[in-house]
Amino acid sequence: MLALWPLRLVGLVLVDLQIARNHEHTGPKGLLIALAVVANVSALSWLGGRPRGGLRTGGLAVMACAGGLLAGLQHGSAALAFPAVAVAQAFADSPGIGVLATAALALVGLEAGVVWADLSAGAAFGYPAILLGGALVGLTRRQFIERSRAAEALVAQTRRTESESRRAAALDERARIAREIHDVLAHALGGLTVQLEAAEVLLGERHDLDGALERIRACRRTAREGLEEARRAVAALRSDSPPLPDSLAKLLAAHREQGGEGELSVEGEARALSPEASLALMRAAQEALTNARRHAPGAAVRVRLAYSDGDGDGDGVSVTVSNGAPAREPVAVGASASGGYGLAGMRERVELAGGHLDAGPSDEGWTVRAQVPG
Repeated sequence: MLALWPLRLVGLVLVDLQIARNHEHTGPKGLLIALAVVANVSALSWLGGRPRGGLRTGGLAVMACAGGLLAGLQHGSAALAFPAVAVAQAFADSPGIGVLATAALALVGLEAGVVWADLSAGAAFGYPAILLGGALVGLTRRQFIERSRAAEALVAQTRRTESESRRAAALDERARIAREIHDVLAHALGGLTVQLEAAEVLLGERHDLDGALERIRACRRTAREGLEEARRAVAALRSDSPPLPDSLAKLLAAHREQGGEGELSVEGEARALSPEASLALMRAAQEALTNARRHAPGAAVRVRLAYSDGDGDGDGVSVTVSNGAPAREPVAVGASASGGYGLAGMRERVELAGGHLDAGPSDEGWTVRAQVPG
């Protein structure tokens, strides 16, 4: 707004030059000069930028009245610009009472000049029409300013919303990474703890060197498996995880290496899943296999991956892990260590992927079933 004041000053000078060169007037010359001086002094409030409360409103009102009377006494001069500009500016940025006062004083000044100069009825009705035009210009400008401010506020709000969305997405991604790292480490370290406790019992209480060496070898396999899990977690976080059937096949291969038995069956037409859903099913199967090895050693395990066609109650993709009764008694190794997932953790992970998990005893042993949309 302040950048407009040079243009307004040039316009004011041009108006004054035209008024000074116009010799057709009614009334004393001294009065015309006084009115011109008052109109110019009060126009200083219009030259500035933003409204300044009552001072600006009063200046516009005086400018409208003095300029209106001058325009009536000097019919046809550029003095008509004073009341027209004052009314337009008042309608653009003045409060309600200031608008009414400025418009009323401009009309009174013009009509008083028309009566004093004994002008025709055309002038009496034409001048108010010019004031009406100024009012419309002011209202249009006010609406433009309000829309501009609303647009600026909307842009600022949009930027704040985008910033909050980016922050929330970053926090979600951090939580996801932390959950994956926790699960991988807890599973690997938990398995190592179980094997080392068993080795300690075999060496300290039973003096079974061969058995302890086998447990140590199992520790090495568990550590290797942990590294593979870490690689799979990173691949899933990068959204380039292997297909779910391949991941389950690798889990079963690791299960067999650790002395378990199991088979995988795939039903339905395989299709791609989101990384979150695929990882949730894989983790659920991994936890179920870990529990089967710990609580039902020697039992046969069946892993069933089913892709439904979208009909009936089986919508989505499910993984079911079932094991029979244990073929031998679980070896007690002191304080048991969890694999780090647990049914509660697996259920939470599957629910975050939009699915659900059920686990419980079955006719043959124990069954875990995880299902996600897909």
